[in-house]
Amino acid sequence: MAIFGSYERHVDLGCEAVVFLDSESDACVQIQRDLPGGPRADEYCLTTGASAPVYDAVTQWRRVGDRFEFALIGRAARLFGDEVISFEVVTDGEVSVDELAEHVERLLR
Repeated sequence: MAIFGSYERHVDLGCEAVVFLDSESDACVQIQRDLPGGPRADEYCLTTGASAPVYDAVTQWRRVGDRFEFALIGRAARLFGDEVISFEVVTDGEVSVDELAEHVERLLR
């Protein structure tokens, strides 16, 4: 099963995000960061979209082909139910998997 990945930039909300959505279960993982000049522009957070954000939640990540894997800190692991979340990613073509990976890398810096 593949997870749909997208990149979103919301000037009105002052943030950008890489969103991973499982359309079968509606489960969601989001990596968010305030836009430059925002109050937390120097930090990223991980959220389910409905949960409180967990800042600096990823200890490391990697991409293997179209699979994205994230190792999580304890608080984020409790939120997502595992110390590592891993899924194959597909996109709608507006952004490629390569471009999505570049956004992930940039947001997690």
